[in-house]
Amino acid sequence: MTFSWLRLCGVLLALAGLFTLMRGRRGLLGRREALAALVLLAVLALALAPGLADVLPRLTGFTGELARVTSLLTFAVLALTLAVLALAGRLTRLRSELDEQRCEALVDRAWTARPASMQGPVELVLIMPAYDEADNLRAILPARPTELHGLTAHLVVVDDGSHDDTEEVAAAHGAWAIRSPDNRGGGFALKLGFAAARRLGARYVLTLDADGQHRYEDLPVVLAPLLAGTADLVLGSRRLGAAVDPTLLRALGVRLFSALLTFLTRQRISDCASGLRGLKLARLGELRLHQARHHTAELIIEAARRRLTITEVPITIVPRHTGQSKKGGSLGYALRFAGTIVSSWWRG
Repeated sequence: MTFSWLRLCGVLLALAGLFTLMRGRRGLLGRREALAALVLLAVLALALAPGLADVLPRLTGFTGELARVTSLLTFAVLALTLAVLALAGRLTRLRSELDEQRCEALVDRAWTARPASMQGPVELVLIMPAYDEADNLRAILPARPTELHGLTAHLVVVDDGSHDDTEEVAAAHGAWAIRSPDNRGGGFALKLGFAAARRLGARYVLTLDADGQHRYEDLPVVLAPLLAGTADLVLGSRRLGAAVDPTLLRALGVRLFSALLTFLTRQRISDCASGLRGLKLARLGELRLHQARHHTAELIIEAARRRLTITEVPITIVPRHTGQSKKGGSLGYALRFAGTIVSSWWRG
């Protein structure tokens, strides 16, 4: 049996793709990787036995003299698309692993600077990602609670590469301030906060924004289901509670994306974009969190996929204390949020 250059290239490309997919793999392939593997196996089969290509026109429905060539080209484009998607998924996982290592290194660097109150046992940690929020922190941190349901509430402020004195203001108000040297986004900031909470040995974490939109009086409401053992993940919902002065477009977006997440996860989600959440830290390791930005949808999808018990509680969202939102324009934010939903669901 003789091989043309084209057939030889097909064999080599298929083998190289399969090797890349399987290298270092543990457990079952994901949906996208399995499809890519099947297509690559088909490419290998066609390269070894070109006569199989005669079946393709019957599958594609193409007719005429060029039906065989057109079918082959269609199949090749499909194969390349799936292979690229699968490799992109691997790249995302590698980046996530690097982010986790970076978080651990940043926690190591800041470990000796943690407040004296965190030298002993820690059960509850409040995580507050902040980017250029020094003015808001000066206004909201003096009133922060130090105890919730009998547990000391330790505060970790993650300075996500701010250009102002966010880190210094947080430390001056008794928080453990951990700084990322560059702005990576809310998802990375939460990963860094989670890494700090794990290092402290915490059992529960609550997350809230640094712009003053979340009320401290709602924190006990979010924490209660975790302490009662009725939930692994608690989402604060403005639709079950209230939102003071919401924009019409943002309110519509929350409703639409919440309905989409409800459909995809089979969980009743009324507020998909709330940053006020509670989580049992022991279940966090089960979640594959890759998103550096627009992370909320990914957290919900992963929690539903890993069968965490999700509960929503009513909260009130108030306007920012001062300054402008870092999320950008509503349309751009909506498109990126939609992309996060699609990519997080598809990789399952």
